[in-house]
Amino acid sequence: MSTQIARMATPETVRMFSTEGSRAASKLHTVFEEYRKEHYTQEVPSRFKKDILRAADLNRDGYISAHAIESVLRNIGADGRITKEEIDTIFMEAGEKRSENASEIPVDKMMLLI
Repeated sequence: MSTQIARMATPETVRMFSTEGSRAASKLHTVFEEYRKEHYTQEVPSRFKKDILRAADLNRDGYISAHAIESVLRNIGADGRITKEEIDTIFMEAGEKRSENASEIPVDKMMLLI
């Protein structure tokens, strides 16, 4: 299986994505980037990312769930642009197991993905 590297915060946290995971992560980034260019033209990209992640970190524990990203996508009118399966792939490959049935991605890693 072909893999690509998606850079995270430091060399110690480099994560390998499958081809499918890489495509899904790229698609998520594109969806958020297009929204930023249309609605946050006067803000720096990092401000946009912080605002999005603040909205997604529902319980303020520093982790983002797939459900929270789906909710944010719905709120910005982009829920049809990326499938639940693609979001699940991203979280399965880049997330950390924090409960029995769900992976979550730390805010700092999600910042780099979007």
